[in-house]
Amino acid sequence: MAGGGAETVILPVTGMTCAACQSRVQRQLNRAPGVSDASVNLLMGSATITFNPNVVSPAALVQVILDTGYGAELPVAGDDVVEQLAARDATTAHEYDALRVRAIGSGVAGVVAMLLSMPLMSRNDHAGMGVVADPFMQWAMRSLSPWLESLMPWLYAIPSDVITGSLLVLTLGLMLWAGRQFYVGAWKALQHRAADMNTLVAVGTGAAFVYSVVATLVPGFFTTHGVSPDVYYEAVIIIIALILTGR
Repeated sequence: MAGGGAETVILPVTGMTCAACQSRVQRQLNRAPGVSDASVNLLMGSATITFNPNVVSPAALVQVILDTGYGAELPVAGDDVVEQLAARDATTAHEYDALRVRAIGSGVAGVVAMLLSMPLMSRNDHAGMGVVADPFMQWAMRSLSPWLESLMPWLYAIPSDVITGSLLVLTLGLMLWAGRQFYVGAWKALQHRAADMNTLVAVGTGAAFVYSVVATLVPGFFTTHGVSPDVYYEAVIIIIALILTGR
């Protein structure tokens, strides 16, 4: 409770990953009718709101957070502070376990994608061009590819179109599974004319994926313009894996 007939409620907020997320939730809450003060804690994943119960209800405040693109729910009636903290900790632990599974899965997929990409880098026949401009590809072709070919010669016997098609399917599946949160978050931010870390990840990986899909399905579009239609599926997967690991 707060003085002057106002009340204070603490709401759990999920889905925040950066300061921009925190700022947007706090800004929208402070703009809500009947709210005199709102403070959002990114680390604790909570919003402390002082409001006029005659103007706005806790349920309406939860809806404000949901409309902003993040998760929120009312505290269970009858629970004391200790029970609420225990419930929040249990939710956080569950989210962490799910995040860890996605991070590990993305890391494994990244290794597989890198291995599949090595034959493309070395032979460069999918591109149909004679020169590879990417410094990393040059280094990989010179240092890693000969060693990998001696260890896994069968990998280098797979046709390039089969490899790129497999990489397309692998990357798309990984984006829909492990990376879905980035694209959903970016879309919600766009609906509110805002941008956050999800936006950066979605734009970066999305651009690389679309470019690679075009290079896979219509390589002639690039070669006729003197551009090597290299694919960057492994970059998409590794970016997602690194961001998930950091989180």
